[in-house]
Amino acid sequence: MVRRTIWAALALICILSFSRPAGAAGCPSEPDWSYSGANGPSNWNTLFPIQCGTGSRQSPFDIVTANVTKADLPKLSFHYNVADVLYLDHDDQVAFNHGNGNFIKIGKDRFDLINIHEHTPSEYTLNGQQFPMEIHLVHQNKQTGQLAVIGVFVVTGKENKGVKEAPSFNDPSTVALKLTGLIPKKRNYVRFNGSLTTPGENIALPRCAEGVLWTEMLTPIAMSSDQIAAFQDSAQVCWGTSITNRPLQPSNNRFLLSPRNVDP
Repeated sequence: MVRRTIWAALALICILSFSRPAGAAGCPSEPDWSYSGANGPSNWNTLFPIQCGTGSRQSPFDIVTANVTKADLPKLSFHYNVADVLYLDHDDQVAFNHGNGNFIKIGKDRFDLINIHEHTPSEYTLNGQQFPMEIHLVHQNKQTGQLAVIGVFVVTGKENKGVKEAPSFNDPSTVALKLTGLIPKKRNYVRFNGSLTTPGENIALPRCAEGVLWTEMLTPIAMSSDQIAAFQDSAQVCWGTSITNRPLQPSNNRFLLSPRNVDP
């Protein structure tokens, strides 16, 4: 498994090196924004005022469960292969091959998985609580272009078998995942309209684009402290900081909906 993963990763790196700027150790290269310094998240709204600074449905924000309304929502179903999935990059605006056939359905609408990334610590907070890590699984409807993101909080606990191969110091942007291990067994969630959480422009949408359909799972998954530390360390290598979350944005009294038959 490890040997197969390494060779697959090397093949992807060779392909991608001809199509995008190469960052240090295969990390993303973003000349006009970063996670620290003058181009860091606290300045994105100023650096990109039209796209990131003036919207009314920006992400992330503090999710307050007391403000959640029960509703008859379209059924959410996951159609993830159990096979390992490789992904490269910590820039959540870069889409690579995540394996064939991985998608979700919201009602009758299909959204194909186009990107997986993580943030340390979590970007959203839940009733004021921040988590050590958050996974974002980005999907897109091929017909409409609509983005649908599944957010999963991560707490420190037992080792997660869904992380088949964590990032390493020498290869910080390559991870092997078993997708079925990244979704909480309890499917309670909150759905709302939000935005992308970085200024990147590689999914054919403008910076911090709004109109993203968010589904934030309210039950966290667990990872071991070593697994979480591996993601933090890889962020440190790639970005020069282990802190890769955008500051909280105003919720602006947006609608928070949860399925009627599942407790939030």
